[in-house]
Amino acid sequence: MNKYSWVAMGLVAVIAGVGVARAAEGTSPMQPGATTGNSAGALPPPGLYFNWDTDYEFGKLKNASGNDQTMPKLSISNVATVGTLLWVPGWKVLGADYGAALTQPFKFANTTIFGTDNSASGLIDTSVTPLTLSWNFGNGFFVGSGVTFALPDGTNAYAWNGTRWATTAKNIGNNYWTVEPNIAFTYMKDDWTLTLNNIFDINSENDKTHYQSGDIYYLDATVAKRFGKYTLGVIGNYTQQLEDDKIFGISQADTKIEHLKAGLMASYDFDRFTVTARYLQAIETRNDVGVSFFHISLAMKLY
Repeated sequence: MNKYSWVAMGLVAVIAGVGVARAAEGTSPMQPGATTGNSAGALPPPGLYFNWDTDYEFGKLKNASGNDQTMPKLSISNVATVGTLLWVPGWKVLGADYGAALTQPFKFANTTIFGTDNSASGLIDTSVTPLTLSWNFGNGFFVGSGVTFALPDGTNAYAWNGTRWATTAKNIGNNYWTVEPNIAFTYMKDDWTLTLNNIFDINSENDKTHYQSGDIYYLDATVAKRFGKYTLGVIGNYTQQLEDDKIFGISQADTKIEHLKAGLMASYDFDRFTVTARYLQAIETRNDVGVSFFHISLAMKLY
């Protein structure tokens, strides 16, 4: 693999949100900071690429003021793993390089509510990315855009709360569709890589619970420098929910999530494959679990 081999590793993260426990319902198809550590605007050379990412995630539920929530008092300690295939056939579409991808995450979840542990495991929703485009404007500047669909095929668990069906602590997936467009800007020159990736989650209603999570905006940022076979960088994420969640079409107060995270990344190119480690620390969180993440990824070109 060439000097941009780490690009292939990171690019798959664009369409591979691992998911975290949401304060409102289920999991979010896009994990805040999932696409950090890569050049999301630039596709790798033609070929078939495989990425395997495992992360440990932990944190406590925060309220609308950013303080620990007491009703309920909730914390998580999860391990999630995700495999992704990225295909870059060498085609040109609208003057851009074309790619497509398929992602399947799995999670081992442990949720503690008022001191009682609840363990569960299962599939997070499959993500299908039929379209990823990358335009090379020269002088190291790239713009990438695409769309991902999160399918409602994950592991679900519900209980009747007296009014409606609601998700439980054993819920892993989502019983609703998410459409996820993105636009990314990448600059790669003199072994430096700077990337800003803008992602949107547009969520449908869960027809089991009649809960609709509000649309969400994510900004993932990466500044990295390559030193021979090593790449070191700083990473960050800002997440803002754009509208309230709804139940039976009625807006729910204090449901707009917000995240601010920052951390470090390091990768090593073994020629045949690349290994990358990332850590993202939760700095500020509102209406969600203030999750910090440690990721370890392996990526390779299959052909």
